Amino acid sequence: MKTIHTPSSRFKAILQDMQVAGRTGLRLAKTASRSLARMPWPVLLLVAIVIAALVTIVPIVLGLFIALLLLKFLASALFGAGPRDVTLYKSSASAPHPHQPAQE
Repeated sequence: MKTIHTPSSRFKAILQDMQVAGRTGLRLAKTASRSLARMPWPVLLLVAIVIAALVTIVPIVLGLFIALLLLKFLASALFGAGPRDVTLYKSSASAPHPHQPAQE
């Protein structure tokens, strides 16, 4: 028999998923706070420096990537230098190869 989902049952399922996510987030926060409480201060300093470096470097890298990508699109729009089509060389007996000297 097919299960019929009513709007209230869907809402209850979403609410239950949110409660599970909330409990998991709370457990994660408690574990992280206990780990931070046990860390010596030099390790905390190192963790703070690493997090600060990541927070600083990642946006710069993403910004440069987007800027260079936009510059590439702008250059191809202005100069019309799109990707070239590949032409295959088909050998024919009557025509000499352009890089070989003509035989006399």
